[in-house]
Amino acid sequence: MNKRISAVATLGAALLAVGTLGAGPASAYAVHNVKDYNTTVWGTDGVNLRSTPSVKSKSKGLLVDKDKVRVTATNPGGFGNCEWYRVTLSAKSKTGLPKNTVGWVKWAYLKKNVDKGTQGC
Repeated sequence: MNKRISAVATLGAALLAVGTLGAGPASAYAVHNVKDYNTTVWGTDGVNLRSTPSVKSKSKGLLVDKDKVRVTATNPGGFGNCEWYRVTLSAKSKTGLPKNTVGWVKWAYLKKNVDKGTQGC
C-alpha cells in the first residue's frame, strides 16, 4: 500500500512540474502580434528600452530621438489601449545599443504610423 501511495505522489509531483514548464516571465503579460512596421523614436533625449512592458522592468539602455525601430507586437494596458510596443532596433542606436536589440517602449515615444490602439489591442 505504501508503494502505491508513494508512486501516486511521485506521479502527481511530476505532472505538476511538467505543467509549470511553460510558465515564465513571458507569460506574465499579454502580447498581441501586429503587422510589423518601421518607425522612429521621437521627441526624447532618452527613453528606456525595457526587457518587459513595465516601468519596473530592467532597462536595456536608452533610445533617443530618431533611433530607428521596427514594431513587432503590442501589450494592452488599461481599457484595451496599447500602452507598450515591442520593438527591434533597425540600426545601431545613437547611444550604442546594437542593431536587432529587442525590447519594449511606451507607445508615446514612437512616431506613429497608425493611431494608438489600432495595432491588435
